[in-house]
Amino acid sequence: MKNYLFFTLLLVYAFAKAQTALHNYGNLKIHPTGQIGFHTDVINDGISNDNDGLAGFYNDNRMLTFSGTNQMNFENVELEVDDDLSLLTSVGITGELDFISGRFITPRINPNIRLKFLNNNFYFDSNDNKHVDGFNEFSGSIDFTFPIGDEFELKPLGISNYTEKQFVAAYFKEDPNTPTTFVSGFDTSAFEPSLDIVSTTEFWYLDSTGTADVTLHWTSSSNVSSLVNNLSQLRIAAWNATTNKWDNLGNDSFTGTVNQGTITTKINATQEYTIYTLASILENGNDILIYNGITPDGDGINDTLIIRGLEDIPDNELIIYNRWGVAVYQKENYDNSFSGISEGRVTTSQDEKLPEGTYFYVLKIGNKENLAGYIYINR
Repeated sequence: MKNYLFFTLLLVYAFAKAQTALHNYGNLKIHPTGQIGFHTDVINDGISNDNDGLAGFYNDNRMLTFSGTNQMNFENVELEVDDDLSLLTSVGITGELDFISGRFITPRINPNIRLKFLNNNFYFDSNDNKHVDGFNEFSGSIDFTFPIGDEFELKPLGISNYTEKQFVAAYFKEDPNTPTTFVSGFDTSAFEPSLDIVSTTEFWYLDSTGTADVTLHWTSSSNVSSLVNNLSQLRIAAWNATTNKWDNLGNDSFTGTVNQGTITTKINATQEYTIYTLASILENGNDILIYNGITPDGDGINDTLIIRGLEDIPDNELIIYNRWGVAVYQKENYDNSFSGISEGRVTTSQDEKLPEGTYFYVLKIGNKENLAGYIYINR
């Protein structure tokens, strides 16, 4: 463990629960060649937002805490706290961060408390035991990968080709349906028809209003093998807080295997997504799954005929016939809207509820072979 000279202005010591802490009430300034080592808790109620040099946090016996009313900003930082450094107020870094041992832990119930990379920062040696467990902020103009994780698992999130200059990210190793630090869950059974399965293992938080390429990293604990057989089926999904369902953001590129890899896709400024996870689509995004029954009673469940996977195939046409072979519904570029109401030029009685019973469909898909089958309307 390194030992450095402490030098301060208006620096006093305070005691809380019999534990010694370094308490700054005034101005603390580290000059360009200066070095300071914090071996105990730090409370900053003064001014210390323009530091140069090196600040180190060191302890091999217990967790350290950083608290107070004001944020401290450092240039270069070393973390060597075996039992982690808990941030109860934000800490900013303008230079480099070296993870020697331990994690930065922020309160997940308060996204405003973060470890902040303030200026195109670099960091070294993050892993499952050395990362930011909680909220991490980045400001800059370079490609950046957040060293974020949950407990003792690193699950980075990368950003590139972005227009916004500030991002906040965190990783949650928990079921999106029952998150512990959000007001409500993110229902993994509610998603765009092009999706097939949404992960219940983990999710990422990313706050930005600009366009960016986003990369998620998975490991064996992500259970990607339960989502897909082939990585070409993997997608990034984002929770749409307006529609309360997961949107399919696509898969621009991927690397690795089902046990470890990355997936990248683009997000745009038109949607204010903050919650992301891994998901799968139907085989290669082209297979079609047609549900063969509807119950159009207005309860929001099976009210319309759902054809999953059709969104990726815009050149299509659906025709539905009654048992006498009369077309009662016809729609080009079908949008999962058939609710048992006769529509289209092929019917003589439009906008009427079709009687309960069995109907037959033909789905025309571009230059592929037509799909045909039956559906049942149950009122």
